[in-house]
Amino acid sequence: MWDELAVKALEILACIGALLVLVLLHEASKYLREQARRVQNCLARELLMSAIAEAELVGVDAVYATNQVFVDTLRRTSADGRLSKEDATNAMQIAVDYFRTHISSASARILGGPAELADRWIREFLEAKLAQMKADAVCPR
Repeated sequence: MWDELAVKALEILACIGALLVLVLLHEASKYLREQARRVQNCLARELLMSAIAEAELVGVDAVYATNQVFVDTLRRTSADGRLSKEDATNAMQIAVDYFRTHISSASARILGGPAELADRWIREFLEAKLAQMKADAVCPR
């Protein structure tokens, strides 16, 4: 009788132990999945921040390069020293082309999307960079 009771108690303890191990394994895997998700989010965030930083540098370079080569030449050859709407459009296209050819393919994939969206984003980004650089030239920090 005591032997049977001891065997039953051990069977119950073994089941409880197995259940406890399963629960611990489940919780451990849930914790590891959460940690993996955080690492993926952190990696994605770092990739995005790196792409944005590169876009900032390439955008500034695009504006400076366009200004230095194209705009300065047009201003010198223009009668009144001002750019026409058409000249400004051409300058923007040169800056966009510069940006597209100088940004890394990895950053372009991260920041880009459909071609129309990417083109609009680049133009708006370069216009903002140009405005910022003009403001900085007028009021240096």
